Amino acid sequence: LCQRRKLTVDFNEIGWGEWIISPKTFEAQYCAGRCPFPLTKELNPTNHATIQSIVHAIGGHPEVPAPCCVPDVLSSLTLLYFDDNRNVVLKNYPSMTAESCACR
Repeated sequence: LCQRRKLTVDFNEIGWGEWIISPKTFEAQYCAGRCPFPLTKELNPTNHATIQSIVHAIGGHPEVPAPCCVPDVLSSLTLLYFDDNRNVVLKNYPSMTAESCACR
C-alpha cells in the first residue's frame, strides 16, 4: 500500500558535495505503493482520487490509471552552501522532505 519509504540523500553521491557545506546528507524520504480500490481514509485520498479509483476499478475507461502514491506533506531543509562567487549562504529550501504520503 501507499506509504513513506526511507531515502537518505548524500550530496557527494549526487555530485553536489563540493558546494554544499552542510548538511552532507538528509532524509528526503519518498512515497511508493499501490492505491487500490476502494481507497480507505488511511490513504488520505482527495475526492478526485476517490472518483478516479472507482472509474479505474470499473474499467470503462482503460486509459485512466489508478491514483498515485505521492507526498502530501513536505517539509523544508536549511542548507549552508557556496554560491557562484564562493560566498557562504544559509538558505531554507521548501518542499525537500516527504513527511507523509497520500493517494492522489
